[in-house]
Amino acid sequence: MPDSAGCSLAEITGKPLLPVLIIVSKYRRFGFMNSRNHAGISLVEILVVLVLVIVLISLMRPSIGNGLSKGGMTQTLSNMKQLHLATQQMALDGVTTGDTNLGWPGDTGGTFYNWMTPLLGGGYLTTNDVYKLLSAPGIIVGPKTPLTATNTALLIYAVSTNLPGSAVFLSTANFTNNSTGGIFNPSAKPYGKKGFAVFRQGGDGAILQPRHAGQTNVIGSFAPLCR
Repeated sequence: MPDSAGCSLAEITGKPLLPVLIIVSKYRRFGFMNSRNHAGISLVEILVVLVLVIVLISLMRPSIGNGLSKGGMTQTLSNMKQLHLATQQMALDGVTTGDTNLGWPGDTGGTFYNWMTPLLGGGYLTTNDVYKLLSAPGIIVGPKTPLTATNTALLIYAVSTNLPGSAVFLSTANFTNNSTGGIFNPSAKPYGKKGFAVFRQGGDGAILQPRHAGQTNVIGSFAPLCR
């Protein structure tokens, strides 16, 4: 990324500044912004500055919004990683101890309850950890929210030890994976039409665009949703 000090404002905002330059040129031509003609700042100059600020804000707003959405999805992907690590450790402990209550969701009955209960009871995550990791913009999980499969910002899939690492373990709630590459819902929270994120059982995840829905080679293989 080039240093912003060496870039034009048009390059930073991604928008043409011709309207702004025309306004400035116009007022300079008529002497409104010539300090030699005025002892102080005139009302017209103040209005011109305000117009310029408003124009610049309107030009930059889409870029700022997209940046915030991308930052939110990056944080969500990090949350997915933490959930994956906790579940992976629980599954390894289940193999070591022979405790059949510890494992991937598909190995312990395929329900949200059977997955979440040992995560909390075994100390792999705290309740506050779970609230934070299952939240995203527009969907906040907390003490007043029933902790169920349908009340979180993430969907959990019943992956198991006999599935390939490409099987989708988690996705944001605006995308539902299926055997044909999933369904994207542009009106659903947390990220609407901005995109969605998935995380696979093998330990890798991705932030994807709406056009990727239906592409199994990009998204990953299918496991049923936890009930």
